[in-house]
Amino acid sequence: MAFRCVKLLRTIGSINAIRHNSLSTTVTIPTNIKTLKPKEFKTEENLVFLEDPDTFGTLSRFSNHKNIPQDEGDEKESDFLENVPLKSQKLTIKQYADIIKQYVKLKRLKEAIDVLEVRMLQVDRVKPENYIYNILIGACADVGYTKKAFKLFNEMKRRGLKPTGDTYTCLFHACSNSPWAADGLKNAKHLRELMIEKGVDPNLTNYNAMIKAFGRCGDLTTAFKIVDEMIAKKIKIRVHTFNHLLQACISDKENGLRHALIVWRKMLRSREKPNIYSFNLILKCVKDCQLGNKANIEELIGIIQEQITIDDKKNILQIESVNQDTTAIDTQLLVAKTPPIEIQDDVGLVENKKVVPYNGQHEIQMQIVNRIDKANINERFVPNLLSKTLKMDQVLNLQEVHTLQEKFAIVGGQEDFLEEMNACFVKPDIKTLTQMLPLLEETVEAENKLLETMKKLEINADIDFYNMLIKKRCLRSDYEAAFDVKEIIKKEAKYRESRYRLNKKKRLHVNIMTYGVLAMACKTRSKSEALINEMREEQIKINIQILGTLLRQGTAHVDIDYVLYIMDVVREEKIPLNNIFLKHLEDFNEKCANIIKKQTFQKNSKSGGFEKAYKKYSKAYTKWLKEMDVEKALEPEHPWQQFREESVETVQRQNIKIVEPKKFYKRNRKYVPYAPKL
Repeated sequence: MAFRCVKLLRTIGSINAIRHNSLSTTVTIPTNIKTLKPKEFKTEENLVFLEDPDTFGTLSRFSNHKNIPQDEGDEKESDFLENVPLKSQKLTIKQYADIIKQYVKLKRLKEAIDVLEVRMLQVDRVKPENYIYNILIGACADVGYTKKAFKLFNEMKRRGLKPTGDTYTCLFHACSNSPWAADGLKNAKHLRELMIEKGVDPNLTNYNAMIKAFGRCGDLTTAFKIVDEMIAKKIKIRVHTFNHLLQACISDKENGLRHALIVWRKMLRSREKPNIYSFNLILKCVKDCQLGNKANIEELIGIIQEQITIDDKKNILQIESVNQDTTAIDTQLLVAKTPPIEIQDDVGLVENKKVVPYNGQHEIQMQIVNRIDKANINERFVPNLLSKTLKMDQVLNLQEVHTLQEKFAIVGGQEDFLEEMNACFVKPDIKTLTQMLPLLEETVEAENKLLETMKKLEINADIDFYNMLIKKRCLRSDYEAAFDVKEIIKKEAKYRESRYRLNKKKRLHVNIMTYGVLAMACKTRSKSEALINEMREEQIKINIQILGTLLRQGTAHVDIDYVLYIMDVVREEKIPLNNIFLKHLEDFNEKCANIIKKQTFQKNSKSGGFEKAYKKYSKAYTKWLKEMDVEKALEPEHPWQQFREESVETVQRQNIKIVEPKKFYKRNRKYVPYAPKL
C-alpha cells in the first residue's frame, strides 16, 4: 500500500513540471526593462504593506514629477524654510525700537511701520513685544492715523501680547486726533466698551485720554460723566484732568467759552493751582469759542455768584476757627519764651506797628487778612472771570460779547491776564504770547506793547510768533507793517547767531510758513517775483499753497499779467494742483467776463484794451489746462494717503540718514591659564 502512494506522488510532480515548462516557453519578458520591487511599509501594528497607501498616481512607470507646476504658497513655504536668517543678522528689541524712533522723529511713518511688518516679521523673523507696538500706535495717534492704530492693536492681540495702559492711552489719543469726529467717537465708544468687557481698570492717564477723546469728538456729556466716574472711584481730580476738560470745551464753538469758565471756577474752588497749559487753553477757547447768548451769560453769572457765596462762608468759618484757636493758647508763656516780632501790613492800610508773639496760627490769620485787603485795593476796570475774587457789580453789567477783543476783556485783557498768571506763580511762555497776539486790538501800538512785554519777561520770540504777527497785519491790509516784521526777523537772526554760536536751537531762521504769510502782502507781480526768487536762493521748495495765495492777490486786483506769471511758475516747477487753486482761476475767469459785459454796456473806451488782454489770457488758460493734470487735482485727497506712501526725498532730507545700531558678536575664546613671562 505504501508503495502505491509513493508512485502516485511521483506522477503528480512530473505533471506540474510539464505545465511549468509550457508556460515559460509561451511568455517572453524583455530584458531591457528592469522590474521594480515594491517598497515595504510597516504600520504601528507591524502589518506589512507593499505600497504607501497615501501615495497616488504611481501606476505609471515613466511618471515625470519635474514638469508639474508648484503652488505659490508652496514656493513661499520652501523659501521660508530654506532661507533661515543668521543670528548675527537679528537685533535686540531696543535696537529695533531705536530705528523706529528715528523714522518717527523724521515724520516717516510708512518706513517706521515697515521696520515691524517687513524687517522684523519677514526678514529677520523676530517676535515683537508690546514696546514696539506701543511706539507705532503712539506714532499713528499723533498724526490721526486711527485705522492703522487699531489695526496694530488687533494684530498685537492676535500674537498673544497683552495690551498695557500705554496702549489704551495711545488709542484714545488716536481717536481724539481723527480727521473725522464721528469716526473717532465711534472708535472711542467701542474701545471704552471693550475695556469694560475685559475688566480693565483705567488709571488716571487713561481717564484723561478718555476725556480728551470724547470732548474733541463733540460728546461733552460723556466727558463730564467720566469725571463723575472718577469722583465715584475716589480719584482726586488734579489740574491735568481740568486741562483735558478745557480741551473738551474748545470743541463746542457756540458755548465753549461759557463751559470753560465754569470748569475754571470749579478748579479754583477745588484749590487746584492752574499751570501754564491751563492759561494757554483759556486763550485758545477765547479765540475759537463763543460765550453764548444773554440767557447763557446770566446762567453763568448765577453759577459764579453761587460759588463765590459758598467760598466766602468757608473763609469766614476758617477765620473764626483760627481766632478761637489763638485765644485758647496762653500767650504769656509764648512771650516769655520768644522775643516780640514787629509785623507791618504790606498794603499800608495800617500805619501803626503791631507787636505780636510768634505764633504759626496767628501768622496764617494775618496772611488771610492781607490777601483780602489786597483784593479790595487792586481795583479792576474789567470783570476778570479768571480771578479768585470778583466784584459782582462788574459781573452783573456783562452784556453779549462777540468780538475777540470783547471776549479777551472779560478774562482780564493783556495786562490783567498776565497779572493773574503772576498771582498763580506761572510764568508765560512764547506759546502764551503767540495765542494772545490775535486777541489784541488791531493796531501797531498794541503789538509793539506786546513786544516790549516780551523783552521785560526775557522771552525770546520764535519764528511762529513772527509769522502770526505778519499774518495779523496782512489780514487788516497793513502790508508795509508786515514787511517791517521781516526786517525785525533779519536783525534778530543776526543778533542770535552772534550770541548763541554753539546753541542752534535758540537761533532764528525763516521757514516756509514765513513765505506763506508774506505772500499775502505781495500785491504786485514784482513783489511776487522777488519772493519766489528769494525762496529759490534759500532752497525752499515752492508749494501750491503759497502760489495759491499769490494768485489770490492777482485775481483780487484783476492783474492778468500777474495771474499768467503764477500759472507759468506752476507749469515750470511741475507743482501738483489742488481744488482751491483751480477755483481761484474759474472765479477770475467769470469776474473778467462780467467786467467786459459791464464795460460794453456802458460803452467805455477802455474796454478794448482789457478785452484784448482777456483774450490772451483765455488762450493761455485753455492751453495750460491741457498741459496740467487737472483730473488728479479734482480728486479728493485722502488724509491718510501720505502715510501709506514712502516720503519723497527733498533737498532738506538729503543729509539726514538713519543710523543703524552696532552689532556685537560673541567670540568663542578658549580659556588660557595665566603664565608669567620669565
